[in-house]
Amino acid sequence: MTPTVVDAGPFEKLLRFTLSEEELEEAKTAAARRLAKDLKIKGFRPGKAPRPIVEATVGRERLRSEAIEEALPAKLGEALAEVDLRPAVTPSLESVDEGQSGVDVEVRVTLWPTLEDVPEYRDRTVEVGSPDVTEEELEAQIERMRDQFAQVEVVDRPAAEGDYVTIDIGATYEGEPVEEAAAHELLYEVGSGGFIEGIDEVLVGASAGDQVAFEGRLPQGFGDKAGLEVTFVVDVRDVRAKVLPDLTDEWVSEVTEFETVDELRDALAERLGLVKRRRLQALFRERALAQLVDEVTIELPDALVRAEMDEVLHRFAHRLEEQGISLDDYFQVTGQDRQAFVDDLRAQAERNLRTRLLLEAVAADAGLEVSDEELDEVVSAIAARTEEPEAFRAAFSGSVQEQSLIGDILRSKALDAIVAGATPTDEEGRPVDLTIPDEDEHGSADGGDDLEEGVVEAEVVEPRPAETGIVEAEIMDEQE
Repeated sequence: MTPTVVDAGPFEKLLRFTLSEEELEEAKTAAARRLAKDLKIKGFRPGKAPRPIVEATVGRERLRSEAIEEALPAKLGEALAEVDLRPAVTPSLESVDEGQSGVDVEVRVTLWPTLEDVPEYRDRTVEVGSPDVTEEELEAQIERMRDQFAQVEVVDRPAAEGDYVTIDIGATYEGEPVEEAAAHELLYEVGSGGFIEGIDEVLVGASAGDQVAFEGRLPQGFGDKAGLEVTFVVDVRDVRAKVLPDLTDEWVSEVTEFETVDELRDALAERLGLVKRRRLQALFRERALAQLVDEVTIELPDALVRAEMDEVLHRFAHRLEEQGISLDDYFQVTGQDRQAFVDDLRAQAERNLRTRLLLEAVAADAGLEVSDEELDEVVSAIAARTEEPEAFRAAFSGSVQEQSLIGDILRSKALDAIVAGATPTDEEGRPVDLTIPDEDEHGSADGGDDLEEGVVEAEVVEPRPAETGIVEAEIMDEQE
């Protein structure tokens, strides 16, 4: 019987075909041989019992069922090739029914989606803000630098946020002391939020000699006691305030390679400008892509979404494992609802898929291709990091991994096309220039200029975007 195909939903097909009795008879022989290896039949060595003996031992229905499982993968492959279907994920078996001339099989096949309408990616504007360094940003950087050279002095007043206190701390659980939670002469910054939840609230307003108590959980690091609700008791030994150095030419010349405050300000402004442009360049690419992804409307097959969810979860669990944390530990520490976690996982998977579909559609629309030279350059770079580059190249050529790499390069070129077709603007909608000055004019491109070498403590740190959901959006490889 010739395979037939019917629509079953967005990018899903139902493939129907028949396993003939002749095919099942052949499969029964192979199935009997496989079953015989695990059967203990008197008079026969394992794997040597003939098919009639195996069938008499396991039963006719059992052998037929095993034969269907034996024959199905190869027959499915033939049927897919005959009707020219390429599954995006492993097909799922819908039904197996006895027919007039064999066994009728129905399989659900999920195809890789494509976008019918590509969002217009040319002549767009993307708001990223101004790359100019403001006076407030410069002053904040100078204050950060002064703060790094600050000293602490004991003061005779109640503690406020930003002050330091020297404390002794202990904890009790059901009236018994928790020895692991005791610490003495601990210097702690009030308001830093980096110790025990709830401690900052009771320390604000506390003076030297005060004892304060509060209820809270033992944080990670206390073994099997972590997470216990205990009573913390804190004795305040003293209160210390930070004293920042005066911003003078003398101080600048002592701690930096510059002689005056003006020289330091000029150098910091230049460095801040470079860092800000780098950050805005990355933000520009991110927002240009995200803006288009938000416009992609497509109904994704559930099987494809679930497969992508598995991939996202696998990577997330792997990152936790590298830190010695299990998923159960993650839920316990964060308190995140498991259903909310699954919902986030699905949303992330759907966005990953829409991102990939968009990039593939843009690549097709722009007529982008990956040349042999481009592929060879990337493969050479990867091979150079292996112990046997030539052996790697030989094994890589023509492999599934090579096709996946070609797809990665193509999607990267599509993102470049999206960025090239967009214009960055400030908050007022005015175009901004994010070009970074040439290396020979402003020091090395990686930031290793005189300022960074001379004022190590004042190095500008790029802001990190707030983390939302589970993991950041990633462009995923097609499911094999």
